[in-house]
Amino acid sequence: MKSQRTTSTMEFLATARKLQIYSIQKCVNFPKRYTFYVSQPIANSATRIYEYVKCANSIYPLNQHEAQLRRDYLIKANAELNSLTSQLEVAQELFGIEMKTLQKWADMVNTEIRLVKAVMKADRDRYKTLP
Repeated sequence: MKSQRTTSTMEFLATARKLQIYSIQKCVNFPKRYTFYVSQPIANSATRIYEYVKCANSIYPLNQHEAQLRRDYLIKANAELNSLTSQLEVAQELFGIEMKTLQKWADMVNTEIRLVKAVMKADRDRYKTLP
């Protein structure tokens, strides 16, 4: 039943993709003269987040080294998410983004941070016994 559904373990991929698409859509509306200073870095950051979580998800660890590689990609995604938050603050100050838009954007970023951290925690428990 719908009321008994929980968060999927793969939700972090879908959320990262939605964040990438939403970021690109919103960056297109920024003034053209800020393309290389604000718009492009935000869009690139969102794209890197999606790439990192896809790379992490593509690794099925059979040993501790592979588990660490997966964790490294998730750490990079988390760091990029925090960087994106800072970039959104700058964009807000420069362009006065509508609060509704900024709130949705920030919610997506915070949701992805929470999901990535949950995956990292689950991986730590799941892969601790690997050789």
